[in-house]
Amino acid sequence: MVNLGIGAIILGIVAFSLPGWRCMPAEAGNVLTSGTCGLFKNLAEDLELSGKAFAIPPYENLPRGGIFIPVSKNGRPNLGRLFEGRVVFSEPEPGLLLSPVPGQGILDEMEDVSGAGIGYAASAFSGVLGRLGLPEVKVFEDGENIEAYVETECPDFPYADPVVSALLVALAAGAGEVLVVEDTGTVKGYLKLVLRKAGGVEKWL
Repeated sequence: MVNLGIGAIILGIVAFSLPGWRCMPAEAGNVLTSGTCGLFKNLAEDLELSGKAFAIPPYENLPRGGIFIPVSKNGRPNLGRLFEGRVVFSEPEPGLLLSPVPGQGILDEMEDVSGAGIGYAASAFSGVLGRLGLPEVKVFEDGENIEAYVETECPDFPYADPVVSALLVALAAGAGEVLVVEDTGTVKGYLKLVLRKAGGVEKWL
């Protein structure tokens, strides 16, 4: 079951990464996303993922960045052991890696925001969403903490949502740091993400 789910998810990731999806109306994107959401949710349940998600900025091993969700509650990624082309890792820290993320097509439309700061990255990201006709996101930074509000079609596993996944990588790139998703919730129809800056890539190698 897990292997079939992984295969279907990879196909979903490829579909959202292709240039053509950017021209789809929002309604069509929602239909496609709904199927991918269910597959990701099932895979997360099969793997019994219970750790916090980590948004990873682009670096040598993951040139397009990514999102890692560990199996264990206190798990953390070893960035020296992660690489593109593999979804499920069993060691040194078991977990699920999304790289490229489902929203890679959005990131491809952005300028390079590496190290430019959270505010700049959020502004550039919102600009791309506007050009694509997608709902805007709201991002607030307070020292080491960040709050982001975004509409999602994947409330049960938001990292499957193209906009959510792309936003996390864009913010990590702007910060030049790994971001930990400390909490999620729903506020007035928006998904609320509470993020914490957790240091540069070198700290996690």
